[in-house]
Amino acid sequence: MKFHDMSRFIFLLIFLLLCVATTVEPLPATPIKVEAAHIKPENSGGQRFGDLIFLSGFELASKDSRFGGLSGLALSNDGNLLYAISDRGYWLTARLHHDSQGVLRGVDSWQIASLLTPSGSVLKGSMRDAEALVRDRDGSFIVGFERNPRLWRYPASREAFALPPQALPLPADLLKAPSNGGLEAVAILPDRRFVLITERYKNENGNTKGWLMDKNRFSSISYLQSDGFEPTDISSLPNGDLLLLERRYNLLRGAIVRVRRLPATAIRPGARLKGEELALLESPMEVDNFEGLAVRQHPTAGTLLYMISDDNYSFLQRTLLLQFRLIKITP
Repeated sequence: MKFHDMSRFIFLLIFLLLCVATTVEPLPATPIKVEAAHIKPENSGGQRFGDLIFLSGFELASKDSRFGGLSGLALSNDGNLLYAISDRGYWLTARLHHDSQGVLRGVDSWQIASLLTPSGSVLKGSMRDAEALVRDRDGSFIVGFERNPRLWRYPASREAFALPPQALPLPADLLKAPSNGGLEAVAILPDRRFVLITERYKNENGNTKGWLMDKNRFSSISYLQSDGFEPTDISSLPNGDLLLLERRYNLLRGAIVRVRRLPATAIRPGARLKGEELALLESPMEVDNFEGLAVRQHPTAGTLLYMISDDNYSFLQRTLLLQFRLIKITP
């Protein structure tokens, strides 16, 4: 073998060894036992709340210390799989069972694993604070983190979040957000633009900061909070409207949840978003700290909304999964 051939062979061998050494094996999920107590409509304080009709719900509980803190929610296209993330750096999946009318009748087959970093390591410390989850059209998952702001894309695969993600660009101003008031909600519009909303990061005029992301270009937007409510999640409808989930606490009334609709025509660079109220949820309705919102279309039931609550790993709070039908027809 000639010298230059030998050099080429050695270089190729080293390259292959490095590839093998840096290949990250998927981190498999493990089963977790989660009890699901059915919440019946007659036990929810009524069936209709504004433009939402309560269909079904479950109170979820597990003795596994990893379960809880669920802050982001997504569904498979057929609605049979639930995906969730916790603010302690875990991802979870479960099987959803619906009847022919799209009503949620059961949830089981839970699995859990740690979220990975782009280098393939397990999330630790303040890096674990995953708050937003949305599934892109190609099947990949976008996860937004509040502390140490990040936006990561996990690949579309049967392992879901078991593979390392790709880091996406962020608006520079987001890095100045307060540690517990930064990136809270992420949605993807039908035209593939991203909508990013913070929780308590304010402009000089007091409005909540947000951004439109269009092919790695960012434009500022803002959200006009009102009545003490703070945004916790956001989801897009097929027509480009956004549904925004909000919550507030009242010492006398407990947790109160509000859903607002932001019209597609208002979602543009420089927008000051306010929207209209669709529903207000409070006691005697089963309400807790709802932080995850997912929407899907059913062939006969129409637009179905799913909400999940973050119990903050506290025995004083609960993990609730609720299902509603949107009855207001949007243009």
